[in-house]
Amino acid sequence: MKRNSLHAAALALALLCAMILRPAAAESALDVSTLYKNKDVDADWSASEASVIDLNALEEDTLILTEKGDYVLSGDWNGQIVIEADTEEKVRLILNGVSITSPQGPAIYEKQADKLIITLAEGTENTLTDGAAVTDGDDTISAALYAEDDLSINGSGSLMIQGTQKHGIQSKADLIVAGGEIQVNAVLDGLRGRNSVLVLDGNLMMTCGGDGIVSTRADAEGKGWIVLAGGSVTIKTGDGAGAVRTSANAMGGFGGRGRWDDWGDTQNGSDSEVSQKAVKAATDLTVLDGTYCFDCADDGLHGVNVTVQGGNFEIQSGDDGMHADEEMTVNGGSISISQCYEGLEGKNVTVNGGEIRIVASDDGINASGGNDGSGFGGWGRGGGYAASGEGGMLTITGGQTAVTAGGDGLDSNGSIALTGGVVGIWTESEMHEGPIDFNGTGTLSGVNLIIASTGGMMQDMMGLSGQSIMSLSTTGTVQAGGEISLLDENGNVLATFAPENEFNTVMVSSGSLPEGAGCQVLCDGTEIYSGEMSNNLTASGNDGADRGFGRQNRKGR
Repeated sequence: MKRNSLHAAALALALLCAMILRPAAAESALDVSTLYKNKDVDADWSASEASVIDLNALEEDTLILTEKGDYVLSGDWNGQIVIEADTEEKVRLILNGVSITSPQGPAIYEKQADKLIITLAEGTENTLTDGAAVTDGDDTISAALYAEDDLSINGSGSLMIQGTQKHGIQSKADLIVAGGEIQVNAVLDGLRGRNSVLVLDGNLMMTCGGDGIVSTRADAEGKGWIVLAGGSVTIKTGDGAGAVRTSANAMGGFGGRGRWDDWGDTQNGSDSEVSQKAVKAATDLTVLDGTYCFDCADDGLHGVNVTVQGGNFEIQSGDDGMHADEEMTVNGGSISISQCYEGLEGKNVTVNGGEIRIVASDDGINASGGNDGSGFGGWGRGGGYAASGEGGMLTITGGQTAVTAGGDGLDSNGSIALTGGVVGIWTESEMHEGPIDFNGTGTLSGVNLIIASTGGMMQDMMGLSGQSIMSLSTTGTVQAGGEISLLDENGNVLATFAPENEFNTVMVSSGSLPEGAGCQVLCDGTEIYSGEMSNNLTASGNDGADRGFGRQNRKGR
């Protein structure tokens, strides 16, 4: 099958995605089959049962379709297809090798129907390009493929979308992508569904000046959601993560705050007021499976509530890797965030499973109060200062989490509870930063924890309770990538962590190692300690004070 030529950046990201191994989808309470109907995913068609139209033969520049049924389209054409059917009727367009450039408005414009279905015929290349925006009442119609009603895309052919005015693909209702090789180049948003967006399958590659995938309706219950259930999705927004943020540590500034050049929707370190997130839901965002590569100027995933059940992520972000205004929950999947301001952020953050790797210029994981536009406490996005103790809960019950942070490794305006899994943290631990920072209570109960640092604030773990914590010094400085291993007295490996930066101080703690239990700590296979677990770091904190290692009274930054 022939393929549309790809921009170099999109191709590079697609190749990176192809190298990611995809595990089986995680168990989920959400039954995705209830979110679509057979017609949305059925790509079979027959020319004998359809109306066959050769666009090359058309003399007019507008084709108006008013009857339900299947229409097979082929040919190169400067014109516009308009669907004006009964509100109870479904119209399907089988794109069988078309190149449509509209002189004005969308190349395909569904004004009225029950649903528009686009099927990409196997082995075909198809291109849709819009013209100057048009108005319909109070609406400005500006997308290459536009539907006033539900829109579904399926099939195995390829589709190139050139959104030269604003958006690439837009539905004013529900948008479903169930297949196809789809490349979108859009001035603003790539895929835009007002009520919802559901991605079931397909290979999507998007280069967007705005958001990659977005739902917009927040004023009605059960609307504004996004579900990513499969396929491969590569998104670049704006100029990508680039250098939109730099840590203040690197700048010699105050505690990893980073550059914050604008206070609008994006917080992406630019002067733009345009949202440039990879995937943004007006309400809930759920990921069940799939492969995702994001190079985005703003957040990778963004929603009111964000749930990751599975999937594989490679994210470079100019702001947060994944952000939730309320609940951020990770139950599974593989998440690699190689560049971001903060890795996982939400009012409450819960990690129950999965493999997570975060490299952040500020906090690795941050649980705080507020939302993306109105501040997370501290001298945060909305400007105001949040009083000590306000904010949410950061909980880790399982999985494997590795954090490299220019700020705090784990940070909460409220409390922190680490009750399971393996957690590795690297920080510089300078005056206002540390591995674990919280305002409420900090509990270790069942977690296997390894912390590495260049020293500084490793003498005091104020307020943390539960498990014994032991601090060790290495023999000299261990280079980046040096693996730390914590073993019990029988030689069983409880946890490993390979920091991405050099270190000279190590702390270890395990729910399997009470004080006095035998243990061993290795760095790159060389023993740095063998003996009894010693609880040599725990101390009582002062009520109302910032606790853990982190910054004092600078929550949520």
